Amino acid sequence: MSRQPLPINDLPIELLSTIFQFVRPLDILLTASFTCQLWRKIINNEWFLNKYSTGGISKHQLIGWWKFDDINNIGFDSSGVLGDRYHVFGQPTIEDCFLGKCAVFDGRSFIDLPVNDKSEYQTDVYSVSIWFWADLSAWARDQREGGWRTAIGSWHDWYPTNHAWLHLGFHVDMNISNQVMISAAQYAFNCQDSQKIEPCRWYHVVVRINRDRQELWVNGQQVSKVDMTRAYLRHEVRIPYQKNWDDSQWHMQKMHLPNILCLGSKSSQHHNPWIGKIADVSIWQRWLKPFEIRALYQQQVSIGKVKLGSFIQGK
Repeated sequence: MSRQPLPINDLPIELLSTIFQFVRPLDILLTASFTCQLWRKIINNEWFLNKYSTGGISKHQLIGWWKFDDINNIGFDSSGVLGDRYHVFGQPTIEDCFLGKCAVFDGRSFIDLPVNDKSEYQTDVYSVSIWFWADLSAWARDQREGGWRTAIGSWHDWYPTNHAWLHLGFHVDMNISNQVMISAAQYAFNCQDSQKIEPCRWYHVVVRINRDRQELWVNGQQVSKVDMTRAYLRHEVRIPYQKNWDDSQWHMQKMHLPNILCLGSKSSQHHNPWIGKIADVSIWQRWLKPFEIRALYQQQVSIGKVKLGSFIQGK
């Protein structure tokens, strides 16, 4: 007599719970929770979800992570994509902070990371998460820099090859902001907070970007969004004479892609230098989810230590 297969829902709950711990990524697990009432009860449980996210946010589609935990390897990327491919200029240092370690930039120190040959970075769908702290001296206006301070950037905006991908920081007269550039005519779209940034205070900042939309999140809240589906919505046009298309063809214009990623400045020319601290920088080839962003800020921990249980439930 042949043995009848055991229906999966007849397995002990403890065994089902163990099986579900191996379902990755999180989106698939959450979809599975709608299968039946039993699965929903197991999965939508704060204890289960905290255990599921023991290692913090899933590293699925993580393409850059800088923890700054080794002064002898300060630019090391823990995501495994770039590793120790970086160049240091000046003398950035490391000190303790609430996240563990942070990098300290004096306005003359920078870390450059070549990404032009990394397919993971040649994307127009991405998120950046960063904690930063600006020293009071950052507000001393430098006429050469026009008052801009960039924590992380890839903004070679005068290159004919179009490498203005990211420009995240603040202006001494304005607020936290990011910029994205589209087309060879260099249409710049600026996304900025309405609140003034304060010196000597930590901020958690996230940008979520795709070709059509840009969002800025500060301290767990979405503070700005920019529609990039229409050319006239741009902040400025840098090279108008390079516009050789009709407005109806705007959707065909490409977003710039990165060449060199820079920590502590906007570009490898080291303009807009950062004066202050930077911690737990991560770049993702996806949009971080709102509950992930809120959890990072409210728990004030790194992406590797955050517990997502109650935040996933609340979404």
